[in-house]
Amino acid sequence: MSLKSPQLFLVALLTTGLFLAADVEIQAADSDDSRSQRREATQKELKVLQKNIKTLQTNQAKNRSSLTKEQKALKRTDVLIGQSRKSLEKARSNLRKSRSKLKALKAQRKRLHKDKSNQQEALSDQIKAAYAGGKQEYLKMLFNQEDPAKLGRTLVYYDYLNKARAEKIQLFNTTLEKLAQVELEIIAEQKQLELHERDLEKENKRLVALKGKRQQAIVALKRSFNDNSKRLIEWQLNESDLSSLLEALKQTVTRLIPEESLNGLARLKGKLNWPVKGRLKEKFGRLRSSDQIRWSGVLIAANEGASVRAIHNGRIVYSDYLRGFGLITIIDHGKGYMSLYGHNEALYKQPGDWVEAGEQIATVGQSGGYPSTGLYFEIRLRSKALNPVRFIKK
Repeated sequence: MSLKSPQLFLVALLTTGLFLAADVEIQAADSDDSRSQRREATQKELKVLQKNIKTLQTNQAKNRSSLTKEQKALKRTDVLIGQSRKSLEKARSNLRKSRSKLKALKAQRKRLHKDKSNQQEALSDQIKAAYAGGKQEYLKMLFNQEDPAKLGRTLVYYDYLNKARAEKIQLFNTTLEKLAQVELEIIAEQKQLELHERDLEKENKRLVALKGKRQQAIVALKRSFNDNSKRLIEWQLNESDLSSLLEALKQTVTRLIPEESLNGLARLKGKLNWPVKGRLKEKFGRLRSSDQIRWSGVLIAANEGASVRAIHNGRIVYSDYLRGFGLITIIDHGKGYMSLYGHNEALYKQPGDWVEAGEQIATVGQSGGYPSTGLYFEIRLRSKALNPVRFIKK
């Protein structure tokens, strides 16, 4: 077919465009379907991951006959403290919002009172002027106008004055209505503020009581491991549990279909921030007291309740209680790299959540039986512990 004719060329061009557009739409639909399928597959794998972890924890509990009532009491208290901490922060957040709203309402009330005063004064002046003129003055002015044009302007002027007065009255009434509404809102918000203050006080008392119980549990636990040999066995078992967990995570995570690229931490040595501000209390590779086990990570002394932040973007693969490490979060960063955050007071992310560098994932605590507040922090490559200091900015 010859395309010398402009009409034929135009038809061919339009037809080609339609086919291209249709092809693009098909590709877009295929792309959407593909993404949807990947998301579904990821969710299925996450469920498998969670199921595997639960099975692993159950087996570990069965195999460890040394799981004492003291350890059970400690775990139960640590979990309750985590829940209480989150409830406390929610109560504080609600209190801040309520105070802020009350402050804004009072400022609005102040503005409305000022508007009311100004409008009342202006309206009063107009009413006085109208009363002083009276209707007789208005009629006299009308009859004394000989010039029709001047008479017309006078009528327009008086009509304008009446409309302006009516508008001022309407504006004044609207201000009064708004003021009445704001007064009601202030009363309601003050009641809400009192409720939030009571919630905060209640949660504070609960948290203090739980911390007292945890201290008792820690003392009882220490008493049950009163010699070095028992403590060494306990630490060995804790390390074994962690290694089993990491191995199970590694096997499952490799099957997950990522929704975004995770490139690991290999190129980030010396470039990352610490997960929390504090002092290095225990260093990587150092012996634990006089025992034969070395630290696989670092212990950072930090204030209770301080924010624990992800060192790099990744996906949460574990967020739960682990004996010996307390409330712990593990992040998969891709390429076999994982970071681990232990002894937390509260956890804020769930398995499957994506996190960015610097995003809060937990708060500092002393869960798991540690005697003082701090964060236990590890970096692993295919389950092997690496020195975290090498990844942190100088």
